[in-house]
Amino acid sequence: MIICPNCGKENQDHYKFCLGCGSDLPQEEQQEAAEEQGNTPPSGIPAASDQPEEEQAAAEEPPQEEAAVQEEPEPAATQEQQEQPAMAEHSETAAPGGPEPAPAAEQAVDDPSVCPNCGSPIAEGFAFCGKCGHRIGGVPAAQPVSTAPAAAKLVFIQPDGSPGGTMPLQKGENKIGRASGGFLESDPFLSPIHTEFIVDDNSVSVKDAGSLNGIYVRIPPNVPIDLIPGDVIRVGQELLLFELLEEGEEGPDGTKMLGSPIEGLWGKVSLMVGKDQFENSFPIGGDGVVLGRERGDIVFPEDGYVSGSHLKIQRKGIDQFELIDLQSSNGSFLKVRDQVDLEKGAYLLMGQQLFQVMF
Repeated sequence: MIICPNCGKENQDHYKFCLGCGSDLPQEEQQEAAEEQGNTPPSGIPAASDQPEEEQAAAEEPPQEEAAVQEEPEPAATQEQQEQPAMAEHSETAAPGGPEPAPAAEQAVDDPSVCPNCGSPIAEGFAFCGKCGHRIGGVPAAQPVSTAPAAAKLVFIQPDGSPGGTMPLQKGENKIGRASGGFLESDPFLSPIHTEFIVDDNSVSVKDAGSLNGIYVRIPPNVPIDLIPGDVIRVGQELLLFELLEEGEEGPDGTKMLGSPIEGLWGKVSLMVGKDQFENSFPIGGDGVVLGRERGDIVFPEDGYVSGSHLKIQRKGIDQFELIDLQSSNGSFLKVRDQVDLEKGAYLLMGQQLFQVMF
């Protein structure tokens, strides 16, 4: 692991940039990790010799005794015999009049699944190489930086809560993502174009730009927020899907099917572990449920980012539901469905990083 000297976050050995703050990681540790793992060259580039450097140098330099013999004049026939092996070696590498091989770098660029700089494999849709940071072609490029004064700014919040890098937001539409570079390019959970900020004279709104993992806005503490079936809640490191419970089916003679909800239950939250993949589901009934790390109806004792009593889900009408943050330390976040107007100083979760919008 590589420890970031700026924020102290642990990073994988092959990372060039810190996932916590976007700072450059120490190059010496990366080189040592690369030497241990080995680098696979792109297609068309010959691999380096397996011989140690000292043996290669010794092979290239003629022995001292032979050099001394060559200083003496030799017959012409003997000199021609010495030149013949060199001509033979040359004829094996390039036949006279034959087409010259294409440069290896150009061949590597044609393959979008391989980094043309270091030869590492590139996942589909990634704008940068995770090993060397080289930009990969074929993905949306970042927006050009405007020289106009910024109407708002996006501030990266470091793990210790202090502000880190900033990104200016101009009036109008601002498309932000991994392809924007800076402290965003090292987060693999950000899409190349992840979020769109719409900045007006006195307001900022945000909407999803078709990202894979979405955007989450922190809700204010002790303020009931409308909750709609299908909403996704982020609590600590947990993703929870809120849904209603169906009444269940009955047979023609009035017999209820096994698995039908018990009377009095009206909803559930399911723990998301992947796209359309769920682990546990927790029923909700009566006045609602409290979620926390130590106290409540649903607890997550292993998640240190969840407060003792973190949030509550409750019913306020037949088809009306609310989410209330119980003054948790790290906040409760709701996934953005459509375009949402932001309050001044609003906090957002995108990918693995926390941001604050200032305007």
